[in-house]
Amino acid sequence: MIIDFKMKPPIPKWEELFKAGRTPVTKLFSNLPDFEPTASETFDDVIKEMDEMGITKAVILGRNNSPGSSNEELYEFLKNDDSDRFYGFIGIEDMTVEEAVETIEEYAPTDVFSGVAVAPTKIEPHTKIDDESLHPIFDACVKYDLPFCITLSMLLTLNDEEADYDYINPKHLIPVLHKYPEMKVIVSHAGWPFIQEGIAVAMHFRNLYLCPDFYMGFPGAEALADAADKGLEKQILYASCYPNAPYDYALNQYRKYFSQEVMDSIMHKNAERILNR
Repeated sequence: MIIDFKMKPPIPKWEELFKAGRTPVTKLFSNLPDFEPTASETFDDVIKEMDEMGITKAVILGRNNSPGSSNEELYEFLKNDDSDRFYGFIGIEDMTVEEAVETIEEYAPTDVFSGVAVAPTKIEPHTKIDDESLHPIFDACVKYDLPFCITLSMLLTLNDEEADYDYINPKHLIPVLHKYPEMKVIVSHAGWPFIQEGIAVAMHFRNLYLCPDFYMGFPGAEALADAADKGLEKQILYASCYPNAPYDYALNQYRKYFSQEVMDSIMHKNAERILNR
Protein backbone atom coordinates (compact mmCIF):
# COMPACT_ATOMS: atom_id res chain seq x y z
CA MET A 1 0.00 0.00 0.00
CA ILE A 2 1.21 3.51 -0.84
CA ILE A 3 -0.33 6.84 0.21
CA ASP A 4 0.98 9.85 -1.69
CA PHE A 5 0.80 12.80 0.71
CA LYS A 6 1.15 15.49 -1.95
CA MET A 7 -0.09 15.37 -5.53
CA LYS A 8 -2.26 17.46 -7.81
CA PRO A 9 -4.55 15.65 -10.29
CA PRO A 10 -6.50 17.45 -13.04
CA ILE A 11 -9.83 17.42 -11.21
CA PRO A 12 -12.65 19.40 -12.87
CA LYS A 13 -11.63 23.08 -13.30
CA TRP A 14 -8.07 22.35 -12.15
CA GLU A 15 -6.88 21.23 -15.58
CA GLU A 16 -4.77 24.32 -16.23
CA LEU A 17 -3.21 24.11 -12.78
CA PHE A 18 -2.23 20.52 -13.50
CA LYS A 19 -0.85 21.44 -16.92
CA ALA A 20 1.33 24.16 -15.42
CA GLY A 21 2.56 21.71 -12.78
CA ARG A 22 3.86 19.26 -15.38
CA THR A 23 7.01 21.38 -15.78
CA PRO A 24 9.78 19.21 -14.35
CA VAL A 25 11.57 20.23 -11.19
CA THR A 26 14.86 20.05 -13.09
CA LYS A 27 13.86 23.18 -15.00
CA LEU A 28 14.35 25.01 -11.69
CA PHE A 29 17.38 23.00 -10.54
CA SER A 30 19.55 22.33 -13.56
CA ASN A 31 22.19 20.43 -11.54
CA LEU A 32 19.79 17.51 -10.93
CA PRO A 33 19.71 14.52 -13.27
CA ASP A 34 17.15 15.27 -15.93
CA PHE A 35 13.94 13.36 -16.30
CA GLU A 36 10.99 13.53 -18.66
CA PRO A 37 7.93 15.61 -17.76
CA THR A 38 4.88 13.77 -16.44
CA ALA A 39 3.22 12.12 -19.44
CA SER A 40 -0.36 11.96 -18.15
CA GLU A 41 -2.69 14.68 -19.37
CA THR A 42 -6.21 13.70 -18.26
CA PHE A 43 -7.70 12.57 -14.99
CA ASP A 44 -8.15 9.07 -16.39
CA ASP A 45 -4.48 9.05 -17.39
CA VAL A 46 -3.51 9.92 -13.83
CA ILE A 47 -5.67 7.17 -12.32
CA LYS A 48 -4.14 4.65 -14.72
CA GLU A 49 -0.64 5.81 -13.77
CA MET A 50 -1.47 5.59 -10.06
CA ASP A 51 -2.70 2.02 -10.59
CA GLU A 52 0.45 1.07 -12.49
CA MET A 53 2.69 2.55 -9.78
CA GLY A 54 0.74 1.03 -6.90
CA ILE A 55 -0.47 4.34 -5.48
CA THR A 56 -3.45 3.37 -3.35
CA LYS A 57 -4.56 6.76 -2.06
CA ALA A 58 -3.42 10.37 -2.40
CA VAL A 59 -3.69 13.73 -0.69
CA ILE A 60 -4.64 16.82 -2.68
CA LEU A 61 -3.43 19.99 -0.97
CA GLY A 62 -5.83 22.85 -1.58
CA ARG A 63 -4.71 26.26 -2.74
CA ASN A 64 -7.18 29.10 -2.21
CA ASN A 65 -10.67 30.34 -3.01
CA SER A 66 -9.90 31.47 -6.56
CA PRO A 67 -11.51 29.79 -9.61
CA GLY A 68 -9.20 27.20 -11.13
CA SER A 69 -7.68 26.25 -7.77
CA SER A 70 -10.49 26.81 -5.29
CA ASN A 71 -11.60 24.99 -2.18
CA GLU A 72 -15.13 24.89 -3.55
CA GLU A 73 -13.94 23.02 -6.65
CA LEU A 74 -11.95 20.60 -4.50
CA TYR A 75 -14.93 20.18 -2.19
CA GLU A 76 -17.22 19.26 -5.09
CA PHE A 77 -14.71 16.74 -6.37
CA LEU A 78 -14.18 15.09 -2.98
CA LYS A 79 -17.90 15.02 -2.21
CA ASN A 80 -18.58 13.14 -5.44
CA ASP A 81 -15.50 10.89 -5.39
CA ASP A 82 -17.06 7.44 -5.24
CA SER A 83 -13.65 5.78 -5.34
CA ASP A 84 -12.78 7.10 -1.86
CA ARG A 85 -9.24 7.33 -3.18
CA PHE A 86 -8.44 10.96 -2.41
CA TYR A 87 -8.08 13.08 0.69
CA GLY A 88 -8.24 16.88 0.49
CA PHE A 89 -6.73 19.65 2.59
CA ILE A 90 -8.37 23.08 2.82
CA GLY A 91 -6.13 25.64 1.12
CA ILE A 92 -5.61 29.03 2.79
CA GLU A 93 -3.23 30.74 0.37
CA ASP A 94 -3.77 34.33 -0.82
CA MET A 95 -5.80 35.13 2.30
CA THR A 96 -5.51 37.19 5.44
CA VAL A 97 -5.53 35.32 8.73
CA GLU A 98 -9.15 36.31 9.22
CA GLU A 99 -10.11 35.02 5.77
CA ALA A 100 -8.18 31.81 6.39
CA VAL A 101 -10.07 31.17 9.63
CA GLU A 102 -13.38 31.91 7.91
CA THR A 103 -12.48 29.42 5.16
CA ILE A 104 -11.63 26.72 7.69
CA GLU A 105 -14.88 27.45 9.54
CA GLU A 106 -16.80 27.12 6.28
CA TYR A 107 -15.33 23.83 5.05
CA ALA A 108 -14.23 21.93 8.15
CA PRO A 109 -17.79 21.15 9.34
CA THR A 110 -18.53 19.41 6.03
CA ASP A 111 -16.28 16.50 7.11
CA VAL A 112 -15.09 16.28 3.50
CA PHE A 113 -11.61 17.67 4.18
CA SER A 114 -8.84 16.01 6.14
CA GLY A 115 -6.54 18.93 6.96
CA VAL A 116 -5.39 22.49 6.22
CA ALA A 117 -2.53 23.44 3.88
CA VAL A 118 -0.55 26.58 3.10
CA ALA A 119 2.64 27.92 1.63
CA PRO A 120 3.25 30.56 4.33
CA THR A 121 4.50 33.23 1.93
CA LYS A 122 0.95 33.24 0.55
CA ILE A 123 -0.60 34.47 3.80
CA GLU A 124 -1.39 38.19 3.61
CA PRO A 125 0.39 40.25 4.82
CA HIS A 126 3.73 38.46 4.67
CA THR A 127 4.24 36.96 8.13
CA LYS A 128 6.94 34.92 9.87
CA ILE A 129 5.71 31.42 10.61
CA ASP A 130 6.34 31.80 14.36
CA ASP A 131 4.39 35.07 14.58
CA GLU A 132 1.55 34.91 17.10
CA SER A 133 -0.78 36.62 14.65
CA LEU A 134 -1.10 33.23 12.89
CA HIS A 135 -2.38 31.47 16.02
CA PRO A 136 -6.08 31.85 15.13
CA ILE A 137 -5.37 29.53 12.17
CA PHE A 138 -3.88 26.92 14.48
CA ASP A 139 -6.74 27.40 16.94
CA ALA A 140 -9.17 26.58 14.13
CA CYS A 141 -7.17 23.46 13.18
CA VAL A 142 -7.27 22.24 16.79
CA LYS A 143 -10.99 23.02 17.06
CA TYR A 144 -11.75 20.68 14.16
CA ASP A 145 -8.89 18.22 14.80
CA LEU A 146 -7.32 18.99 11.43
CA PRO A 147 -3.61 18.40 10.71
CA PHE A 148 -1.73 21.42 9.37
CA CYS A 149 0.53 21.07 6.32
CA ILE A 150 3.01 23.87 5.68
CA THR A 151 5.34 24.04 2.68
CA LEU A 152 8.88 25.07 3.61
CA SER A 153 11.81 24.92 1.20
CA MET A 154 14.24 26.96 -0.83
CA LEU A 155 11.60 27.25 -3.54
CA LEU A 156 9.70 29.71 -1.33
CA THR A 157 12.68 32.01 -1.00
CA LEU A 158 13.36 31.78 -4.73
CA ASN A 159 9.79 32.68 -5.61
CA ASP A 160 9.09 35.36 -2.99
CA GLU A 161 11.18 38.50 -2.65
CA GLU A 162 10.10 39.05 0.96
CA ALA A 163 11.10 35.59 2.21
CA ASP A 164 14.71 35.67 3.36
CA TYR A 165 16.84 32.55 3.49
CA ASP A 166 16.16 31.86 7.17
CA TYR A 167 12.38 32.19 6.73
CA ILE A 168 11.97 28.52 5.78
CA ASN A 169 13.98 27.08 8.68
CA PRO A 170 11.84 24.52 10.57
CA LYS A 171 13.22 25.88 13.86
CA HIS A 172 10.61 28.62 13.59
CA LEU A 173 7.90 26.00 14.14
CA ILE A 174 9.13 25.26 17.67
CA PRO A 175 6.82 27.79 19.44
CA VAL A 176 3.86 26.49 17.42
CA LEU A 177 4.63 22.84 18.15
CA HIS A 178 5.10 23.64 21.82
CA LYS A 179 1.82 25.54 22.14
CA TYR A 180 -0.22 23.09 20.04
CA PRO A 181 1.02 19.59 20.93
CA GLU A 182 -2.30 18.06 19.86
CA MET A 183 -1.98 19.47 16.31
CA LYS A 184 -0.13 17.30 13.79
CA VAL A 185 2.14 19.49 11.63
CA ILE A 186 3.44 18.27 8.28
CA VAL A 187 6.35 20.07 6.61
CA SER A 188 6.04 19.60 2.87
CA HIS A 189 9.46 19.72 1.16
CA ALA A 190 10.88 18.91 4.64
CA GLY A 191 12.34 22.43 5.02
CA TRP A 192 15.10 21.77 2.47
CA PRO A 193 17.96 22.66 2.69
CA PHE A 194 17.50 22.80 6.48
CA ILE A 195 17.19 19.03 6.67
CA GLN A 196 19.22 18.56 9.86
CA GLU A 197 17.27 21.32 11.59
CA GLY A 198 14.00 19.65 10.60
CA ILE A 199 15.25 16.32 11.93
CA ALA A 200 16.30 17.93 15.22
CA VAL A 201 12.92 19.59 15.72
CA ALA A 202 11.07 16.37 14.83
CA MET A 203 13.13 14.42 17.37
CA HIS A 204 11.90 16.75 20.10
CA PHE A 205 8.31 17.16 18.89
CA ARG A 206 6.47 13.98 17.98
CA ASN A 207 3.65 15.95 16.37
CA LEU A 208 5.98 17.11 13.56
CA TYR A 209 6.19 15.11 10.32
CA LEU A 210 8.70 15.63 7.51
CA CYS A 211 7.54 15.11 3.95
CA PRO A 212 10.54 15.47 1.60
CA ASP A 213 8.74 14.47 -1.66
CA PHE A 214 10.99 15.25 -4.67
CA TYR A 215 13.69 16.59 -2.34
CA MET A 216 14.65 12.96 -1.70
CA GLY A 217 16.58 13.42 -4.94
CA PHE A 218 18.54 16.34 -3.44
CA PRO A 219 21.59 16.53 -1.15
CA GLY A 220 20.45 15.69 2.37
CA ALA A 221 18.46 12.59 1.49
CA GLU A 222 20.99 10.41 3.29
CA ALA A 223 20.38 12.33 6.53
CA LEU A 224 16.65 11.62 6.36
CA ALA A 225 17.30 7.95 5.72
CA ASP A 226 19.72 7.81 8.65
CA ALA A 227 17.17 9.56 10.89
CA ALA A 228 14.50 7.04 9.89
CA ASP A 229 16.80 4.19 10.96
CA LYS A 230 17.49 5.92 14.28
CA GLY A 231 13.99 6.49 15.58
CA LEU A 232 12.27 8.95 13.23
CA GLU A 233 10.61 6.37 10.98
CA LYS A 234 7.15 7.24 12.32
CA GLN A 235 7.50 10.93 11.41
CA ILE A 236 8.50 10.80 7.74
CA LEU A 237 5.95 10.67 4.93
CA TYR A 238 6.04 9.61 1.31
CA ALA A 239 4.92 12.17 -1.25
CA SER A 240 5.63 12.69 -4.92
CA CYS A 241 4.74 16.35 -5.60
CA TYR A 242 3.23 14.93 -8.79
CA PRO A 243 2.99 16.18 -11.55
CA ASN A 244 6.05 18.38 -10.89
CA ALA A 245 7.94 15.12 -10.44
CA PRO A 246 6.77 11.95 -12.21
CA TYR A 247 5.81 8.98 -10.05
CA ASP A 248 8.68 6.73 -11.10
CA TYR A 249 11.21 9.39 -10.06
CA ALA A 250 9.70 10.01 -6.63
CA LEU A 251 9.24 6.33 -5.84
CA ASN A 252 12.75 5.45 -6.97
CA GLN A 253 14.31 8.08 -4.70
CA TYR A 254 12.48 6.81 -1.61
CA ARG A 255 13.33 3.20 -2.42
CA LYS A 256 16.95 4.15 -3.04
CA TYR A 257 17.57 5.78 0.35
CA PHE A 258 15.20 4.33 2.94
CA SER A 259 15.84 0.87 4.37
CA GLN A 260 13.25 -1.84 3.86
CA GLU A 261 12.61 -1.98 7.61
CA VAL A 262 11.06 1.52 7.67
CA MET A 263 9.32 1.57 4.30
CA ASP A 264 5.88 0.44 5.48
CA SER A 265 5.76 3.27 8.02
CA ILE A 266 6.93 5.90 5.54
CA MET A 267 4.91 4.75 2.54
CA HIS A 268 1.52 4.45 4.25
CA LYS A 269 1.28 3.76 8.00
CA ASN A 270 2.29 7.26 9.09
CA ALA A 271 -0.12 8.85 6.64
CA GLU A 272 -2.93 6.57 7.81
CA ARG A 273 -2.33 7.66 11.40
CA ILE A 274 -2.63 11.32 10.38
CA LEU A 275 -5.57 11.01 8.02
CA ASN A 276 -7.75 8.54 9.91
CA ARG A 277 -8.81 10.88 12.68
